[in-house]
Formats: sequence, structure tokens, C-alpha cells
Amino acid sequence: MKPDNPSHAKLIKARVQLLFSHPFFASLCLRLSFVADQVQTMETDGKAIYYSQKFVDCLSPAELQGVLAHEAMHCALGHHCRRGKRTLDRWNEACDYAINPILIQNELTLPAGALIKKEFEGLSAEEIYARLAQEAGGGGGAQRPDAQPGGGGSSAQPTSKQAQAGSQTGHGKKARPGSQASPNNGASAGSDPSQPQPGTKPGIGDVRDAVGEDGGPASEAEKIEQAQNWAVAADQAARVSKTCGHTPLGVERLLQESRESRKDWRSILRDFVTATTPSDYRFCPPNRRYVHAGLYLPSIHKEGTGRIVIGVDTSGSIGAEELKQFAGEISAISDQAQPEAIHVVYCDAAVQSTQEFGPSETITLKPKGSGGTNFRPVFEWVEANDIRPVCLIYLTDLACNKYPASPPDYPVLWVTDSRKVAPFGETLQIVAE
Repeated sequence: MKPDNPSHAKLIKARVQLLFSHPFFASLCLRLSFVADQVQTMETDGKAIYYSQKFVDCLSPAELQGVLAHEAMHCALGHHCRRGKRTLDRWNEACDYAINPILIQNELTLPAGALIKKEFEGLSAEEIYARLAQEAGGGGGAQRPDAQPGGGGSSAQPTSKQAQAGSQTGHGKKARPGSQASPNNGASAGSDPSQPQPGTKPGIGDVRDAVGEDGGPASEAEKIEQAQNWAVAADQAARVSKTCGHTPLGVERLLQESRESRKDWRSILRDFVTATTPSDYRFCPPNRRYVHAGLYLPSIHKEGTGRIVIGVDTSGSIGAEELKQFAGEISAISDQAQPEAIHVVYCDAAVQSTQEFGPSETITLKPKGSGGTNFRPVFEWVEANDIRPVCLIYLTDLACNKYPASPPDYPVLWVTDSRKVAPFGETLQIVAE
């Protein structure tokens, strides 16, 4: 610590105060070093908190504790490792919407400009990102590699505690790239500092992508390791906090969602389909893995899969990006499993259209229909056409309770972008990137 840096000393003091009032968040914050940097507010990459001295100097002690907890939660939830190909600005916005309600629930004070929307409460960053992309009318494509982190998006009305803080500071906002920020961080004289100003982005702190040991972008293996290490640290911090009589509210659910988000839905989908592939053992050819040792053991022989039926809910609840990624994965699985045929059935309140694809044929989904939702017609279509599928995969948001009276005698996988669970079969959450 540099003795001539009062901002650094203020951060250390805020972290100590946080340790007494909110030991869970403070324990996480202790894992991060403080680095003065040319940033608008604060940023973290899972290893350090990079801060603007001007931003720190303008925050009250309570606000500074709130921002430190905010940055620590980015790390605990692995946000620096979960972006994938998502646009960086929108990912920051989604992560903020996921974190901030939990901080408010735990009675932490956030500066004006903190992103909060009632309709986003209880959703994961991935779910919020998908909704933001739909609201924007796009899928949130990949950002340029040289793009800088940002915390963009539209701010909701601040809470009374935030509004009070905002009237005192007016900070927590960020200038848009290419815009000319005013000396008051983008807020014009006499304007309401609790509201977004022209040429600014609301936000109180960003998350950068994870970095590797060499200082460059982290590899996938390094991201997995860092996310796991932070998950362990968060669990330990929660246990320590409970022993101190400070049980953090709402944190356990967020941590569980973070673990779920790291599950690869593609591999689960692939395992579900390939599990239906008929297989048997035979000695010709033998298992090559053991021939070198003089052991001639049978090898697994797999035949082509039978017919697969895919139901697609066309009530307008599934986004274009989810449809695109799902179709791409089904095409890859089809190329591997070699099904006899893939029947795609588009249905809202009734079957609207169907498509049929052969083995290794690229799946291109062309949904038709936009009415209500009823799951029964797809199963009735299967029966009416005398199809005996090896499995049925239904892509839907599960916003309906009109299921068949009894489950079919073939495996069913419900692929959804929501957290709902179907009453029968298996349910898999798909997360668009």
C-alpha cells in the first residue's frame, strides 16, 4: 500500500468495516487485491479490484462497502468465467441485475445508478442476458476482442436508500465509448444524479474476463479452475459467516444457480440421445484398446438410432438464439447418432407444421404459429402417425399445464429456457450464449 494514496487507505478501512457488518462479503473481498487504475468506477477479473481514485473518493463509507461487496459477488458467482461469446457490455448489465437485489436484501447501500429491475429478481445472469437481448431485438452477438469492459444498460428507479445516496454523490455512472464525459462523471449541472444521463452508462462496477497465469486471456481449463476455486471460497465464507451469526440472505440460491450454469447442456442433450442408441458387444473387430496387451475383448457395436421426434413450442416464448443453438446441436448429434429420421413438430395450441430430416442432414428450424400453448397435440401427432420414437425432445418454456393424461412409454426430454420442471420425463435448461 502506498502511504500517499488516501483512496487505497479508504478501501482498506471499508473492507475492515465490512468484515464486522457483513463477514460473508468481506471474506470474499479479502481474496482480492486493490489496484489503482484508469477505470471509470471499479472492475474485477477475479484476482484484483481495479479502482478509480476519483470514484472511491466520492463514495460514502457505506456506499464503498456496498461496491466492494458487489465486486466480490461477481467473483463468487464466477461471472468473470461465464461470459462465453456474449456481448461484454450486456453481460455486465445482466450480472449487475442478478447481484444488486441480493445486496439490497442484505441491507448494503449502493450508489445511485445501481441496476435493479423487479422483473429480473430471482433470475440468473444468463437468463437476464437472454431477456435483455430479446428486449433489444437481437441475440447479443460476440463483441470485438479489443472491446473494453462496460456496465451498460438502462437503470431502474433506485430504492429509497439509493436515492438518498445518489443525492449526495451522483456517481456510479460511466461514459460511453467515444462520448465526452463532463467533470461530474457525465451528469449535467442541476440534473438528477440518481437517473441515467445522456452519454452515460449506469453501473457501479464491472467484471472483466478471467486472465490466465501469463496475464493473457484465461484458457477454458483456467476458467473452470478459477470458477471452482471461487465456488469453494464462497461456500467457506458462507459457513464462517453463519458461525458469526450473520447468515447472508439470498446468497445460497445464487451460488446454486452459478453451479448449475456451469453444466454443459449440450453434453447432457447428447448423452440423452446417444443413450437411446442400440448397442451390443461383438468380437469382430476386437476392442483395440487391449490388443497390444494380448487381450482380445469384445468391442461395443452401435447401430443407427431409430426415429427421433422434436416438438417445438411456437407460442413465441423461445428466443431465436435458443432455437439456433438447439438446431445446431441436434444437427451435430444427428451426424453422430445416425437416426433413421428426425421429425420436427411445430405446435402452439395445435400442430401447425412438421419437418422431416434424414441422417446427417442439417437441421434448420422454421417455426410456424404464435397462439397459446398445449403440449398434448405433439404426443397425439406421434400416435396418429404410428411413429415409435426412441425419444421425444420438446423445446419449450414450459409455460403451460396441458400435458398428456399419462406419460408415453418412450423417453421424453423437456428442453427449456426457464427453471420450471415438467411433471414427467427429464428437464434440461438451455442457456443461450
